[in-house]
This record gives sequence, C-alpha cells and structure tokens, in this order.
Amino acid sequence: MRSGRFLFLCCAILLLQSCEFSCSVGGKKGEIKAPVVDGNTRIYNGIQLRSNKLKIDKAYLIFGNGEKVPADNFVDFSQPVKVVLLIDSGWTIRDNKAFLGASEKITMEGGQLILDEKDLFAQAYSGGVTANDAKTIALTATLRLKKNAPPTSFKIDFRVWDKEGDAFAEGSYTLFSK
Repeated sequence: MRSGRFLFLCCAILLLQSCEFSCSVGGKKGEIKAPVVDGNTRIYNGIQLRSNKLKIDKAYLIFGNGEKVPADNFVDFSQPVKVVLLIDSGWTIRDNKAFLGASEKITMEGGQLILDEKDLFAQAYSGGVTANDAKTIALTATLRLKKNAPPTSFKIDFRVWDKEGDAFAEGSYTLFSK
C-alpha cells in the first residue's frame, strides 16, 4: 500500500513539473511593445501615421513629464500627453528656418468634438523655427476627467505641414481612461 502511494506521489510530481501555470492581465508595467515599422519609421502606441515627403524616424507618445505612455494607451489624464514626431528630413528650409503649421482635433468616443485647432503654430512660430528645431515636433493634448467618470476614450487627430512646400505628416491615436 505504501509503495502504491509512493509511486502515485512520484508520478504526480513528475506530471506537475511538466505543467506551467501562468496568467496575466494587460501588459507588464513598463513593458515596451515592439514598434510597428513602416518603411524606416518606427511607430509606437498604435499611432496611425501618414506622411508626404517627410522622412520620419519615430512617432510615439509621452506624458508631460517625459515618461513614456504605456503601449496600451490607458492613462489617468492627470497630466498632458504629447505625440512626438522625430523628423529626419523633408521640410523646406529657407535661411536656416522651416515654416510649419500644426492642427489638432480631439473627439470623445461618442463623437462629441472637444477641440479643433486649425493652426497651433500660427501665432507662436509665425517667424519659423530653426531647421534643427523642426526635427522634433511635439503636439500636446491636455484632458481632464471628473472624478468617478465612467471609462471613456478620446481620439486625437493631428497634422503638421510645411507652409513653404507640400510636405506633411498626419495621423491619429486613441487614449483610454483607466
């Protein structure tokens, strides 16, 4: 009888050693998913991106403090979110300056328009930006939710363009409330 139990216990131990139990919900904290690569452009955070005549190296999202937005785009809206475009080349440069425009539109998941800015750079950068500064474009979306607001999402559409030529980049991304 004892040898039967011993044999059963040994078989059970061998069986359990070959099994693996695991579970996960969402991504691991700090996990960075591999980017989507479109040509030579690395695109993170599910950003949908299209460009004309611009060589874009990377597109990603960060918080106002510079930390990366999680790959799933679930945020608590306690700080602004920026879409960052790293531009390698393509702007028209005149006297070491690029003359750029930028627009941003934010829509709630039910279709309610929150913001529709036609040219964010019109006043602040009317005299252009240096060719070096034109290599990094960051557009900020600042959204605040009421406490205990039900889960929702926001679609952010953006566009940057060359006022001296026909180069542009446009795209969208979605942010989800925690």
